[in-house]
Amino acid sequence: MYNKEEKYIIWLTTFDFMSYKKAKSLIDNYENLEEVFCNLSNHKSELLKIFDESEYNELKNNNNFLYVDRLINNYEQLKIEIVTIRSNTYPELLQEISSPPILLYCKGDISLLKSECLAVVGSRRCTKYGSSVGAQIVKDVSSSNITIVSGLAEGIDTVAHKSCLEVNGKTIAVLGSGLLSIFPTSNINLANQIVEKGGLLVSEYKPNEPALNFHFPIRNRIIAGLSKAIFVVEANEKSGSMHTKNYALEYNREVFSLPARINDIYSIGCNKIIQNGQARMVLSSSDILEFYDKFIDKFSKNKVLELTIDEQIIYDNLVGQELHFDDLLKITKLETKNLATLLMRMELKGIVEKIPGNYYMLKDLKLDN
Repeated sequence: MYNKEEKYIIWLTTFDFMSYKKAKSLIDNYENLEEVFCNLSNHKSELLKIFDESEYNELKNNNNFLYVDRLINNYEQLKIEIVTIRSNTYPELLQEISSPPILLYCKGDISLLKSECLAVVGSRRCTKYGSSVGAQIVKDVSSSNITIVSGLAEGIDTVAHKSCLEVNGKTIAVLGSGLLSIFPTSNINLANQIVEKGGLLVSEYKPNEPALNFHFPIRNRIIAGLSKAIFVVEANEKSGSMHTKNYALEYNREVFSLPARINDIYSIGCNKIIQNGQARMVLSSSDILEFYDKFIDKFSKNKVLELTIDEQIIYDNLVGQELHFDDLLKITKLETKNLATLLMRMELKGIVEKIPGNYYMLKDLKLDN
C-alpha cells in the first residue's frame, strides 16, 4: 500500500512538463506535500516560482488520485513496486548523492536496496582474464552476503550478475531502460533469473520506456550511489565505467580496480586510476572483503576448525603438501563444481590458499591441540 505522500509524488511524475528539477524543487521545498495539493490555491505564488501559469493550472485541474490508483494497480499486476524518495524503503546511501532519483521502479526483493552493496562495472568487450578473475572475486564477495550491483550490460556486467547467481548470492541490476523494455534483449532471461533467485531489477525510467543512449551515463549515478564501494574490473579511459568511477569519487565511495597488462586497451583505465591514486589495487577478494569488514581472519590459536566432511577430506590431503586442482578431484572424487565451491569457501575461511598453476596449499594455521 502507498500512503498519500507517495501517491502525490507518483502523481507528479505523470505530467509531461514535470522535469526532474521541478519535481525535486517541489519535494525539497515542502515537507507536507498532502497539505500543498489539498490547498493549491493557497500556495499559488510559491508554486509559480517553480511552474509557469499553464503548468500550475494543469496541476490544479488534474488534482485527483483516480489515474494514479489505476496506474499503481496496473503496476501491481506486473509485480512492479514503486519506491519514492520519501518512502521508508528508499536507500539512505542513495539519498546522499547530488541528484537522487525521485522514483525507483522495482521488481524483486526491494529490501536489497538497503543491503551492503558492491558495484561491479567494466567493459562490454571483456577479455578472458577480466571475465575469469572478475567472476571469482564476485563469487567470493557475494558469498559473504554482500549484494552485487551492476548494469545488466553485456560483458563484465553480465559476468558479475551470473557469477553472483552461481553461488546463490544477491544482485541488483540497475537498468538504462524501463522494466518492461529490458536492454540488451540478449539479457532478458538473465533479468528474469535475477528476480526468480531473489535479486532485484531497478530503474528510474517508466516501465515501457526504451533504452536511449543518454540514459546509461545518468543511470550510472544510481549504481555508484547504492554502493559503499565500486570495483572496476576492466575499462578503457573514456568508458562508462570511468563515468561510474567519477560518480563514486564524487559520492566519497571507495574505488577498487583490477590491474592488467600495460598494453591491454581494455584495462588502460583500470591501471591509470590505480597509478593516480583514485583506486585501490585488487589482488584478491580479501582486498574488498576487508573494506566491508567481512573478511574472515586466519584462524587464531584460540579458534577451532569447524569443517564439513568434504572439507575435512580436502584438509587432510593438503597437510604437508601442495596439490593441483585435478589431483584433488581424483582424490576426493567430488564433482568439479562442488570442489571449486568448497575450495573457495575454505579460502574465505583462511584455511587454504590458491597458488599459481591452480595448486592449493594449507595456510599457516596456529591452532590449539
